[in-house]
Amino acid sequence: MNNAYYTLPLQLARISQKKEHPKCTLYESVAAMVHLISVTYFGECKHDGTFGCEIWEHDFENIANSQIYREHLMNSIQKTIIKQEQRLTNINVDIQIEQIDYRLFQRRIKSRIILKVFGTMVTTNESFSYTDQFFIGPLSYY
Repeated sequence: MNNAYYTLPLQLARISQKKEHPKCTLYESVAAMVHLISVTYFGECKHDGTFGCEIWEHDFENIANSQIYREHLMNSIQKTIIKQEQRLTNINVDIQIEQIDYRLFQRRIKSRIILKVFGTMVTTNESFSYTDQFFIGPLSYY
């Protein structure tokens, strides 16, 4: 392995104890960064307010037009990944929004976002593909 890529989350206690931090492959490192981008809201990262994604800004909103919302999110996430993850090129983002019906104590509908990111690794020219899922609007009811 030419470069050392470290797993997330960083285990600073291991480093301060002079122990080796777990390493991962380039592919796993890029996937972890895409995941980190997708679970971070804008402004959460104090040194870079543009790090993150827009999914969480609309978490509890009622979405009037899911197609426009979907396209807006895809463009926003793609733009952020292009800026923040420079080890990827030819980046394409796809988002699917599904309504999931949960029946625990009451009838409840949650929105699930399925995020798919495709691209090419710059240094190896290998294909990259990543899929993640999130539930948003946990208090949105049917």
